[in-house]
Parts: sequence; C-alpha cells; structure tokens
Amino acid sequence: MERRRFLEVAPLVRLPRPPAPEPSPTAFICCPVPVVVFPWQLALYQWAFEQAREVAKPSLLERDLLAVWN
Repeated sequence: MERRRFLEVAPLVRLPRPPAPEPSPTAFICCPVPVVVFPWQLALYQWAFEQAREVAKPSLLERDLLAVWN
C-alpha cells in the first residue's frame, strides 16, 4: 500500500517536542591546572580507540550474512 492513502484518511499529528534540558551546576568541574596531554597519553588513547573500534566491528559471519540478506 502506498503511504499517500493513509495520509488522506488520517491527518498527520506531530507530538510536541520536550523542552531542552537545563545545564546542571553539578555537571561541571573547575580545573585550575591547565590540562596538558603528553605524547604517551595520546598514544594510549589512540591505542584504546583502535581496540574499541575492532571490538565494535561486526564479525566476518555477521558481515557475510548482512551482505546476503540485503
């Protein structure tokens, strides 16, 4: 069935958007010391990002099944 048929039968009613959340004072922290990123920290973050990317990637079986069913 086409979508246009249903639009003629029932009017489109949009739900109201909820108000934007207000920022909480407890969500922030004062950091008087300037934040310095050392090269070893950057390498550690990069290594962790690569590990997380590998874990989040679907397995070979899942990729194969998705290719077949699409």
